[in-house]
Amino acid sequence: MSALPPRRALALGAALIGGAALLTPLGIASLRRSGAERVEPPAAGPAASASAAAALADAGELLLEDGGASSLADAGAGLLDGGDAGAAPFEKPAWSAASRAATYGGLSSDACDREMKRRGIPHAPAARGAPLVDRPVRLTGALHGVTFRGDGVAKPRSTSPFDIADCRLVLALDDLAAFLATRGIVEVVHFSMHRPAPAGAVAPKKKKKAQVKPQASKKTPKGAGKAGKPGGRPPKKPAPAPARPSQHALGLAIDVAALVKADGTRLEVKADWHGAIGAPPCGPGSEPKVATPQAIELREIVCAVHASGLFNVVLTPNANEAHADHFHFDIKRDAHYFLVE
Repeated sequence: MSALPPRRALALGAALIGGAALLTPLGIASLRRSGAERVEPPAAGPAASASAAAALADAGELLLEDGGASSLADAGAGLLDGGDAGAAPFEKPAWSAASRAATYGGLSSDACDREMKRRGIPHAPAARGAPLVDRPVRLTGALHGVTFRGDGVAKPRSTSPFDIADCRLVLALDDLAAFLATRGIVEVVHFSMHRPAPAGAVAPKKKKKAQVKPQASKKTPKGAGKAGKPGGRPPKKPAPAPARPSQHALGLAIDVAALVKADGTRLEVKADWHGAIGAPPCGPGSEPKVATPQAIELREIVCAVHASGLFNVVLTPNANEAHADHFHFDIKRDAHYFLVE
């Protein structure tokens, strides 16, 4: 392999650890991080050449500062260089309050609005159809050249409730789109972002500081023991807790069915994943049952997205039957973990 320019070498090295392809500037000036993050080279594998390993070792410290999609695209471009039929390169992320899932999830509604405007994300408020979504919006255009289209929805400005998203998810999708664009992807076909919550579900409330409860009185409560007396009324049962809404009901999740490239090639999750329920989607043991180029590329994308810390939860067809035909990506605003299945 010929010597790579320093910028290209950094991109290739970053790609080989899967997650670095998305570990780019948060793009939020008020939340700019100081310091640097050290990227350690992974163990050499079949897909990593000596030149690539050396390039990664030379990359050194990556300073995350206010930038945007350009540096993300440079890093993601390295994923276009080769690959093999083995397990997808992967480094498991450790949860951090500075991760993008935590950063976006922790934004106030106003701060989220400001960041969408700062980035120039094409969107419009979604006034109706999503009562549990904190700041509901609709995308009105492509993100970094990538269009997000609801399955079966042909209109560019859909009125479907399934196309509504919380602004925090939109920021994550903006980052995701910048990465997907480096893979030549121009369209993301999804089943849904928002989905209506079941009847009785309520949005989770912000946690309050624990308060010291007064000691219970030793006096017998009024009316106690009536149930034991003839004709007495039985004590009332406590009302059931309201149903907990899914991340879809909160507009913080997306179910991706297919990725479409500029040349018309489709990466269909249902047809091209070739996985097995219970098998790891990333790392050792993640090899597809049929090692097609599409199956390998889908794993590279999923593992890079998970390792980046962009979403708290990534579910693939390996998770269960319910996810046989899509990838589920979500942000949980109160979660302190990352999960991939």
